[in-house]
Amino acid sequence: MLTLLALMIRRHRVLITSWLVLLVALTTATVSAYQSTYSTPEQRRTATELAQHDAATTMMYGKLTNPGSAALMFTWEIGAIATILAAIMAVLVAISLTRAAEDDGTLELVRTTGVDARVPLRSALVILGGVAAILALGCTGGVGLAVGHVDAVTWSGAAAFGTLVGLTFLTIGVLAVVLAQVAATAGGARVLGFGAVGVAFGLRALADTRHAGWLNWLTPLGLRATVRPFAENRWLPLAAYVVVVVALAWSATVLHDRRQYGAGLIRRRDLRGTRLNIHSSLALTARLARQPILTWTVAVACLGTLFAAMGSGVVQQSQQDDLGGFLGSQLGTGNPIAGYFGYLGTVVGMAVTSFAVLSVLRGRQDELDGLTDHVLATGVRRWAPLAWEVAVTAGGTLVILVVTGVLSALIAPTVMDGSDVAVRAFTYIIGQWPATLAAAGWTAFLIGFWPRMTWLAWLPLIVGGVLALLGQLLGIPQSVRDFGIFQHVPDIASPSPDVRGILILLAVSATACFLGLVGITRRDIITD
Repeated sequence: MLTLLALMIRRHRVLITSWLVLLVALTTATVSAYQSTYSTPEQRRTATELAQHDAATTMMYGKLTNPGSAALMFTWEIGAIATILAAIMAVLVAISLTRAAEDDGTLELVRTTGVDARVPLRSALVILGGVAAILALGCTGGVGLAVGHVDAVTWSGAAAFGTLVGLTFLTIGVLAVVLAQVAATAGGARVLGFGAVGVAFGLRALADTRHAGWLNWLTPLGLRATVRPFAENRWLPLAAYVVVVVALAWSATVLHDRRQYGAGLIRRRDLRGTRLNIHSSLALTARLARQPILTWTVAVACLGTLFAAMGSGVVQQSQQDDLGGFLGSQLGTGNPIAGYFGYLGTVVGMAVTSFAVLSVLRGRQDELDGLTDHVLATGVRRWAPLAWEVAVTAGGTLVILVVTGVLSALIAPTVMDGSDVAVRAFTYIIGQWPATLAAAGWTAFLIGFWPRMTWLAWLPLIVGGVLALLGQLLGIPQSVRDFGIFQHVPDIASPSPDVRGILILLAVSATACFLGLVGITRRDIITD
């Protein structure tokens, strides 16, 4: 089992390490900012009262309880972001360790060595537990460094905060392992896992907006409300969720024993015996991408319209100069409406960029699986499969952004007063298209020239997201933040919008894509 553990950790070390560094750095670097942003008790009291009476921020972050110290405000705002990111990380890591390894044939190879059928599952659970422990210790240590420098930050509170972040990861991760036994494929398991995260967020939002605090006990994303780090530091809810994790791990083992290897308890419905009426490799690529594009369109459109609908309270606070912390850094000192929709565009742009990277990387996976060989056998040029993958991705991202932008433009004016609300809602979202194209072009470049390093495809998304969302809060100079891909959408409603950033992103995208197509014609097909 130790050998298998080492193998699994080595295969997924980049994914695990990247997320751990992101989450620990997020909590460590931002806690001190809340002391400087709300430096006086009067500022903290005013901000707390506004947050408590704003339904939008309550739905997003939860209830901000009194006395509204810097530590509590950090837990309320950054804690919400950290736990959501931990939940997303949990789904990705858990499915990669279990069902994805089964679908790509890795576990079949491992089982031919005589390993018991349950050992891979147990190894995955052990790794999830280890990652949760490292995450908890990292967040505890990072926040604990602020003891004595940030109001109300204590080591006991830091330990409670770090433990709830780690336990959130572990609960969602083990739940994803259970869902991996139910779903027919790894992709289906990811959909179910992210659906579970959505349900968990919905329960937490319902508990806080409808004053039904008991619902927070039913969702791991409600641990901040039940534990209350830096205030009461309750350990009973954490102990209860440890029991939940054990029960979920047992359920995963039982379901694993009752299903056939390579299949789930739910039968596949995407396999058909009829032939597809397709006459080109471009049409084949578009046909295979149709369902993912539809799924991402629905998900991102829901996200965008939700943020558009909850923006009125945030804009009003910014207009009254009462908004600080994370959201205050996003809106800046300019036009609050433009600042909010710039923030909304960044969030949507990051989500759509994730789709763009995954979509182009599918071409690399097709090459590894040998599917590209079949396409090339029909006589298409060597560069065509990758080119069509990028082209379909560009079209898919445009569809997602247009639908999200139109819906946001329809909803925003009904909840927000001001000039050019609909125009800004649409343009700040659709303006992220060059950023998604730049990420897609970079991914194509890696596939063409450096196929074994395609994990670097996530670099523009991660770096750009950190610079856009945390750059000002962390005091990063504007000249450095300009290197991110998400901060170049101009305010179309301003007298002289600056489109140079967008033009640069389009040029980078075209150049990187062209170089990738050149590179792929100069190397051999690489398969597993």
